[in-house]
Amino acid sequence: MPVISSNKSKQNASKLIDEAFSKFAGFQKEYCNHLRKLIHKAMPDVKEDWKWGPNFNVNGMVCGVWGFKDHVKLVFFKGSAMKDKYKLFNQGKENEGNRSINFSSNDKIDDKKIIEYLKEAAEINRKGVKLVKKEIKVIMPAILVKALNKDKASKTYFESLAPSHRRDYADYISQAKQEETQLRRLDKVMEMLADKRTLNDKYMKK
Repeated sequence: MPVISSNKSKQNASKLIDEAFSKFAGFQKEYCNHLRKLIHKAMPDVKEDWKWGPNFNVNGMVCGVWGFKDHVKLVFFKGSAMKDKYKLFNQGKENEGNRSINFSSNDKIDDKKIIEYLKEAAEINRKGVKLVKKEIKVIMPAILVKALNKDKASKTYFESLAPSHRRDYADYISQAKQEETQLRRLDKVMEMLADKRTLNDKYMKK
């Protein structure tokens, strides 16, 4: 979920959400506003907040809503602790905590089911459920280790990254079957590390 502004006051969260949603066109605007209404219906005590974009808080962040080019995302920040009774989660299953429901323009929002999910998510927060973090193992390909040892600045940045980001880089290189492809991917990785960027599918998966 993109950040529109990182230094806005949380006291203005509702206004920021109003402004953000008003800038959408087409189904994104309609769906975002509709999901916002469902959130308030399901969680009367919810507080609107702004962190990484619009999010909704009951004893901590419960969910967030955002519109993208071809879908609207409803993300549950402790979704991994939810039952997913109706098998609605269609993104984020590889993450430790987040689970998301993406709605395209052809999808109909089932109010009853979404409200049920929202109530479950809020109850998880009210109970103070803590997510168990899994250790992320990073298996480094030898060519990446060698390249990083020759570039101290990139190595320092790489080691500062979260384990999931380091694993993404390592897997991107090691999953290539041909040596030529591995070397080409290594060049791209070192270029991105030099620019202090994390791996992004739209740049890398070509």
